[in-house]
Amino acid sequence: MNTKKIALTIGSVVVTFLFLFLVYTLTNKIADYKNITVIQPSDHVKWASKGEHVLVEYSDLQCPACKTFHELLNSFESSKSAYAKIPKNTTLIYRHFPLYQIHESAFDTAYAAEAAGKQGKFFPMLDIIFKDQENLSTTTNIKGYLLSKANELGLDKAKFERDIASKEVKDKVQSDLSQGEGANIGGTPSFFLDGKKLEFKTLEEFIQILEKL
Repeated sequence: MNTKKIALTIGSVVVTFLFLFLVYTLTNKIADYKNITVIQPSDHVKWASKGEHVLVEYSDLQCPACKTFHELLNSFESSKSAYAKIPKNTTLIYRHFPLYQIHESAFDTAYAAEAAGKQGKFFPMLDIIFKDQENLSTTTNIKGYLLSKANELGLDKAKFERDIASKEVKDKVQSDLSQGEGANIGGTPSFFLDGKKLEFKTLEEFIQILEKL
């Protein structure tokens, strides 16, 4: 290989390195996620209304792992929970991240939760859909399934049907999804705490992070 070819090879390597470094730098700037944990007027919030910490959950109602974490977070709310202090100093925000590529009912269930929220039953709708997730995954009549859940919650059926099909509800779900995509979320559930993405491998690690708050 002559000197010119060597120089071109080295130059190519340098350019590639600089490109990868730029991508890495931009990714780490995104990793601050400072806007993710800003509470928005349209957010669904529970636990401490103005907690010292803000925990944002991006979730999909048809995702088995999301069901596990949903039940875990709910368990913190019991007065007998060893982790009862967590809800007292943390604001929890639920946002939608429907994995529509693999979950056929991901959008429909998110719309249903939003429609229930119009009648003050957002979190109760999450609870009953997650609880009955096995039947959700096998139903061949998603409309009937969701109407049965609305009935369980005592919702106004006509209003629920209007809201679930409304542009406002669909725009809300899409807004959550787009924001999550902008934060490079690759799966669910994904959590952000005080402007930083949480990285953990087990439920125990997740709990330990929150215990330190």
